[in-house]
Amino acid sequence: MWLTRFGSGLGVAMFHPAAGTAARGAAGQSASAMSMFAAGGNAGFFLAPVLATPALAALGLRATVLFVPPAVLAGFVLLRQHRLSGPAKPAAGRGADRWGPFVVLTAVEVTRSVTFFAASTFIELYWITHLHASRPVAGAALACFLFGGVTGTLLGGRLADRFGLTRTVLAGNAAALPALIALRVCPGPGLALAAALAAGVTVRIPFSVLVKLGQDYLPSRPGTAAGVTLGLAVSAGGLSMPLFGAVAAAYGTPAVFTVLCLLPLPAVALSLLLPEPDRPGLVSGLAGSRGGR
Repeated sequence: MWLTRFGSGLGVAMFHPAAGTAARGAAGQSASAMSMFAAGGNAGFFLAPVLATPALAALGLRATVLFVPPAVLAGFVLLRQHRLSGPAKPAAGRGADRWGPFVVLTAVEVTRSVTFFAASTFIELYWITHLHASRPVAGAALACFLFGGVTGTLLGGRLADRFGLTRTVLAGNAAALPALIALRVCPGPGLALAAALAAGVTVRIPFSVLVKLGQDYLPSRPGTAAGVTLGLAVSAGGLSMPLFGAVAAAYGTPAVFTVLCLLPLPAVALSLLLPEPDRPGLVSGLAGSRGGR
């Protein structure tokens, strides 16, 4: 069992650098295009509970074998595409790697990841134990939060193309603060569903933008940047869950969401330190205009 879990995690980790590099080559300078790539993973988080819960309830753990064929089919499609077109060879990025801003960006990503995974892990339990909702309503709360995450990912790309990458990251982290507070203080399960949707949107706005921004900071290492930004979106949030589980066991699920209300504060402070990346088109244009003088 442990070996299969390890193999599954290893496969997921291997996917991120290669897929992120290919997405970088296809998206170019478009944050909206990168957001469509990132939204695919978010859609998986949204659909997984919807598909897995009924299967596991009906068949138990044996139902996990039902999810093997789709993975094999996806692998076959990728292998066939690789044989037909050859490995993707995105153009090498221009400019020097900027490790300082990338480290700050990684800290922002860790904070955002912990917020998203803690909320998605404990939101159903919060609805049942604190808001005294039924299990279907608690499931609807999780669905609202995860659907908001897909929407926020797509919205973040469009905002970044319009207003800039770092401004979008800052705005998303800042907007998450009132959304999470609203989620915490709503007295009833019905009204809190809207807060769950808003929290999912705002927490996820920076997601695809951070992937794009990380690759802009490390133009010669798009795979490394994608591995960190996409990989940390899963690993950092998951590794923090035992800590939040201890908080919930000692003080209840409301304490978990009280802590989550504080996490956007360091994310906002760190976002203020992120410089806007160099834009190759603008840089080359300026160089050409200077050379013509």
